[in-house]
Amino acid sequence: MRPLAGPAMLLVMVGGFAIYKFMGKDPTPPRAFTELELASADTEHTGTCYALSTVLVANGVFGNAVRTWSAPDEKNDDKWTLTVESVQQAYKGPAHVFQTFTFVRSGEQIRLDSVEASEGLPTEIAANIDRLLEAPHGMKSTPVDRCQKDGATGYRFPPHK
Repeated sequence: MRPLAGPAMLLVMVGGFAIYKFMGKDPTPPRAFTELELASADTEHTGTCYALSTVLVANGVFGNAVRTWSAPDEKNDDKWTLTVESVQQAYKGPAHVFQTFTFVRSGEQIRLDSVEASEGLPTEIAANIDRLLEAPHGMKSTPVDRCQKDGATGYRFPPHK
């Protein structure tokens, strides 16, 4: 029986890890949060005509980067933080590159509340909103319902005809 103890222990460890990974769930915002319209950074908080989920999908959720959602206050489903991290080859070797976006629900919109980033990446909210909107505009992604009506407008959104 002793010769089987090693493989049996390995099986128990692998099984335990698999159960942990499949049963454990990484925190993510509820669909009711991500389906709300992303607001612009202007003083009127004009809608962008795209749901947060559409913006993230159009941006390929930032390619091969590791993304992690977290709720700064676990009792508040109206504020979520998305951290996007990657390692990129730089002049002096590999460099850790990250951006942390904090999104807050305000009525029927999601506002980008703050951005933290590694050196060289923009942290201004307006610049990040503009950058995030490039992909859905370029792909002509499906806008939110209100923007599918004739004459509807949004922040940098071409009017629907």
